[in-house]
Amino acid sequence: MNKKVVFPIILTTVLVCTMIPAVGWAENSSLEKINQEIAQIRARMSEQKKNISSLEQQISAIQVQQKELEDQLLYIDMRRNETQNKLDKLDGQIEVTKGEAVKAQQQLDEAVERVAKRDVLLKTRLRAMYEHGTVSYLEVLLGSTDFSDFLNRFHALQTIFEQDKRILEENIRDKETIEAKKKEVDEHLAKLETMFAEAEKLKADLDSQYKQSVAIKAELKEKEEDLHDSLVQFEENLLAMARQEKAKLAEKIRMQGGSVIASGGKLGLPLPPGSFTFTSGFGMRTDPFTGKSAGHNGLDMAAPKGTPIYAAEKGVVILAGLYRGYGNAVIIQHDETYSTLYAHIREGGIQVKVGQVVQRGEKIAEVGSTGRSTGNHLHFTVYKNDVAIDPAPLIR
Repeated sequence: MNKKVVFPIILTTVLVCTMIPAVGWAENSSLEKINQEIAQIRARMSEQKKNISSLEQQISAIQVQQKELEDQLLYIDMRRNETQNKLDKLDGQIEVTKGEAVKAQQQLDEAVERVAKRDVLLKTRLRAMYEHGTVSYLEVLLGSTDFSDFLNRFHALQTIFEQDKRILEENIRDKETIEAKKKEVDEHLAKLETMFAEAEKLKADLDSQYKQSVAIKAELKEKEEDLHDSLVQFEENLLAMARQEKAKLAEKIRMQGGSVIASGGKLGLPLPPGSFTFTSGFGMRTDPFTGKSAGHNGLDMAAPKGTPIYAAEKGVVILAGLYRGYGNAVIIQHDETYSTLYAHIREGGIQVKVGQVVQRGEKIAEVGSTGRSTGNHLHFTVYKNDVAIDPAPLIR
């Protein structure tokens, strides 16, 4: 061989061999940097999730306080109504008792007037006896001219005696009866007025409590709204971080060879051929739980429990755990556009971790029936720009 030809070939080979480690080192360095950036983003997302959880707990606590205040306001309002009814009833009783007191006072005034008239009558008789000299009942009887005159004088004296006795008894009775009645009415009126004053004070206290509770409720409502505003801001920040993470994952995937989906390829079967039966397709169907027509965002593939589940394409695991009604689930991000969901995985059946790079056809989990499921099957969803699309045309 010509030496002039051999030397350039050898030189080229040496240069290529020298450059390969340098290129590999550069790629590894860039990949490590991306991994660090992803880890930092996830750390910030984790802290943000804690903040969101704390806010949600505070909002929940405030809502509990608001419910308790609502119950308290209802109770106070009920007692206010009861107290007002009591006040109205007492007010009516007071008016009636005042009428009785006026009537009793009138009766007492009349009795006093009767007593005064009787006193005048008795004083007139005493004055007449004084003016004509003191004459005993015995002298009147002994002055009789005959027996008939004696009887007449005796009956006359008896009448005077009975009349005087009756006047005195009526005086005593009138005074005692009417004064007792007046005292009873006054005591009853005083008692009613005391009860009215106590009820008024209770009503005032209840009104004060009601206003205070309303004010506290307004403060709690304002605080809840502020927390909701903060929560919205935190959730927006978390969403922005999720977009950053997705962008970094897409960059990582591109560095590792890109996605077959993005280049127009097909997805691999997520279950071994012949091991499953399609039981539900993408689109509208009858919900097995409610019996109503509802949308279905993926394919259901019935298979025995423990059947291996494979990654439909190369990508990075972004979720590996419980996921709402899907039970145990895995989500793989394939590039900046596509991701796939594998749901209802059996307990202990997840074989991958978040951040792990998986290859097409690599086992990631095992079939189960966790979450909102009626039997062992795999629910498989394909997302394009975070919107579910029919997986059937993409599977080969």
